[in-house]
Amino acid sequence: MPPLWMVICGLSGICAVIAEIGNRRRNNRNNIEDVGFMPWSTITAMSLLTFGISIAFGLGFISTE
Repeated sequence: MPPLWMVICGLSGICAVIAEIGNRRRNNRNNIEDVGFMPWSTITAMSLLTFGISIAFGLGFISTE
């Protein structure tokens, strides 16, 4: 079983990619009046923050000891 930081890193990376696809679709929509409610930019930022922190834990830049 892979370490927890690898799982969290992978999930947050996938979440960031999905949020960017959603943000791109929102920016390129045909009907400008068809507004959405998902904060894609915030989801992307939080996912990338989680990705960076989990990588830092995994590579030993941040330690819990």
